Amino acid sequence: MANSPGQTDDAERRRLHAAFLEAVNIGDIERVRQALANAAIDINYAEPGTGLTALHIAAGRNAVAVLRLLVATERCDLGIRDAQGRTAAVVAVTVGRNPAVGRYLADLQHGAGIAVPAQRRRPGEQTDSG
Repeated sequence: MANSPGQTDDAERRRLHAAFLEAVNIGDIERVRQALANAAIDINYAEPGTGLTALHIAAGRNAVAVLRLLVATERCDLGIRDAQGRTAAVVAVTVGRNPAVGRYLADLQHGAGIAVPAQRRRPGEQTDSG
């Protein structure tokens, strides 16, 4: 029985996203950059079963360079929860054992703190540094 064109597209999409998440997992910044240049890649794609996105994986692996690249696209949905109900900020702390990255992601998610550029902060909002 032959696959319909829609099934082939789904298989190709899964393959592309699996390769993207693998590049994130091993911290291959060049492959991640190439994947992000592909319009078919959804940066917020969640791994079936685990619900892990590229941001969750980078946070859990402490792959700070990859994480910064992902965040810099301004396309990451920081509020996505994995199958265990964790955001990438929580994964950074509990799996990656990096509370600084967890705080950075939480600040970005909630639009506060030093992680948010001054022009995006609410008027009169202070940061921990001033």
